[in-house]
Amino acid sequence: MSPTTAAPPEILIPSLPNDVALQCLARVPRQYHPVLAAVSKPIRSLLSSPEFFAVRSSLNSTELLLYLRIQRSCDDPDGWFTVYGRPNQNDNIKSSIILAPVPGVPDEQLYLSNYGSVGPKIYVLGGLTGCGFSTEVWAFDCRFHTWERGPSLPTARMRVAKTVAFDGKIYVVGWSAAVEESWIDVFDTVSERWEALASPKLGDRSKEVVGCAIRGGKVCVWSEFEELKFDPATKTWEVFRSGVGSGLCWTTQICEVNGVLYCAENHKGMIKGFDERIGVWKVVEIVNNCGLLPDHSWIPWMVNAGGRLVMMGWRELQDQTVNSELDDEMGIWCAEIEVKKDGDWNFQGEVLWSEMVASMSRRLMDKVLCSCACFPVSL
Repeated sequence: MSPTTAAPPEILIPSLPNDVALQCLARVPRQYHPVLAAVSKPIRSLLSSPEFFAVRSSLNSTELLLYLRIQRSCDDPDGWFTVYGRPNQNDNIKSSIILAPVPGVPDEQLYLSNYGSVGPKIYVLGGLTGCGFSTEVWAFDCRFHTWERGPSLPTARMRVAKTVAFDGKIYVVGWSAAVEESWIDVFDTVSERWEALASPKLGDRSKEVVGCAIRGGKVCVWSEFEELKFDPATKTWEVFRSGVGSGLCWTTQICEVNGVLYCAENHKGMIKGFDERIGVWKVVEIVNNCGLLPDHSWIPWMVNAGGRLVMMGWRELQDQTVNSELDDEMGIWCAEIEVKKDGDWNFQGEVLWSEMVASMSRRLMDKVLCSCACFPVSL
């Protein structure tokens, strides 16, 4: 019997050694990866291999890649997508982005979940199911497009709570299913363990958390009437005053970009910026809107993507009247905005791109359970 011989490695690029071809392919910008994946099976396999990501990292070729989660209604399975810039623009194609579907959360239907992204992974934390509030945790590895179940939340929570990631940990703050349970839980993504932090003394534990962000290495939490800072180094709380939380509610999305806090509120199309040196919220003036941004949105989502704002939200596609029919179309839009300050500390935003990424009949849409979210991941 002849000895078994290993199959020769598949050729990536003819006339080039595979190690040289790998160095070339690892330098190709992300927006061309869908095209590369269609060239050959060996290249398609390479693009989702540990070796490929290791080489991209060593070459400092990693780029921010947006992932979207879209849930149209309580009866509709959630959709997950990767956003690529369209490599070649022409007059026949109006869209400036390409949405590539990726696998959704397996064997689980979750609504209004909390989210956190650390490194190459996106974490889905709790939410609503048909049986009530969930403690489920799922982790999506954006490199290989695989899901794995994580350690359950110590406290059942949904999107009324807020999350923020810092130093490899995800802080889940605020509302829980029972008022006597922990007000803040922390997940260490390295050890994969949860820790319930000692809660600060609150005037009313039932007050909604309207915002959470990392400021100066501390976890800042804004509720309706209180502002608190948690120091991870000393594990202590302190009260502070900034005025950030005034007038906001749980549906508000807050994120920080270059030292400035930005927020987007439910039913409103406007974006506001808060610089502590001024101490007040100021509306961001969109200087090139031209209909690219809606005048209002349902349950908006906002993130910092490499120093720019990325927003998502449901909007009406037709002008509505008091006697409008319920089957008017609704859609979900996504936009990238670059914000700058002028000499008078006013904020001006330039829309880099804005796209409708989903739509459905308003009659079939459940505005309570429908949701959207976006996550920037460096790959």
